[in-house]
Amino acid sequence: MAAVKPQTAKPVKLADKFVGLVQRIRTALVMLPFVLAAVWFGDLWFFGLIALAALVMAYEWVGLLKSQQPSRDRLWLSALLLAVLWFAYVSSATDGLALIAVICLFGGAVLVQSGARITPVLGGFVYIGWPMTAAIGFHQAPLGALIILYVLVTVWAVDIFAMFSGKIIGGPKLAPRISPNKTWAGLLGAIVGAMAVACLSYLIFPYFGLSQVTLSHMFTLAVGLALVAQMADLFESAIKRKNDIKDSGAIIPGHGGILDRVDGLVGVFIVLHLIVLWRGGSVADALWVW
Repeated sequence: MAAVKPQTAKPVKLADKFVGLVQRIRTALVMLPFVLAAVWFGDLWFFGLIALAALVMAYEWVGLLKSQQPSRDRLWLSALLLAVLWFAYVSSATDGLALIAVICLFGGAVLVQSGARITPVLGGFVYIGWPMTAAIGFHQAPLGALIILYVLVTVWAVDIFAMFSGKIIGGPKLAPRISPNKTWAGLLGAIVGAMAVACLSYLIFPYFGLSQVTLSHMFTLAVGLALVAQMADLFESAIKRKNDIKDSGAIIPGHGGILDRVDGLVGVFIVLHLIVLWRGGSVADALWVW
C-alpha cells in the first residue's frame, strides 16, 4: 500500500494578498472626483454630500445593530440626522452638538422607560451625527476646504499605508479576536502614512498664512490621528463581529458599505472636534498652531 504523502501548504503569492484591490481602486477613482468637487465648491454641495452619506450610513447602522424594527428605526434615525445636520449648517457645529446632546438626553429617557433598545437610533445618532456635524462646522470655518482635505487625505493615507504594510510585512496580529487581518505592522504603516501627510502639510501650510505651524506638532498630531483612525476601525469591526456581519453594506463595489469606508473618519472628526472645543479660536489655529 502506497504511503500517503502529507499535504504541504502552498506558499501565498504577494499578488494573492491584494485580490480585489483593483476593483477597490476603480471604485475609489470613480467616487473621488465627486467628493473633491463637493469639498471645493462647498456650501450646499458639501452639505448635500454629508446629508446623503448620513442617510446611507443610517440605513447601514440599523442593519448593523440588527434592529427588531428596522423600518421604523431607519426612519427615525434619518429624520433626526437630517434635522441636526441642517441645524448645524444654518447655525454652528457647536449648536448642532448641543442639540444632539439634548435629543439623546430626552430620547434616551423615553426609550429606557418604554424598554426599547437605545443603540439602533440614538447610538447611530451620536455615531453618525457628531462627526458629520463637525465636518460641516470645519468646512464653514476659514480655510474650511483645506481642513477637510487634510482630514480626508490623512485618513486615506492611514488606510492605504496600513493595508500595504500589513499585507506585505505581516507579523503579529493587532487584535485577532476583533479584526484578524490587522497587524502591528499595519499600525506602524498607518503612522508612517499620517506622518507623510504631516510633512506635506508642513510644506504647503505657509502658503495659506499658517507660518507658525511646527513640524514637531504636525508629527504628534499625525501619530494621534493614525491611532484614533485605527481604533475607530476596530470599534466598528467589534460591532460587526458581535453581530456576525461581514460588511455594513454592499453599496460600494469592492468596499462594502459606507460605514466600512468612513469608520476611521468618524473617530478622527470626533477627536478633532473635541480639540477645537477645548482650545477655542479658529479651527485651523486650534488644530495646527500650538
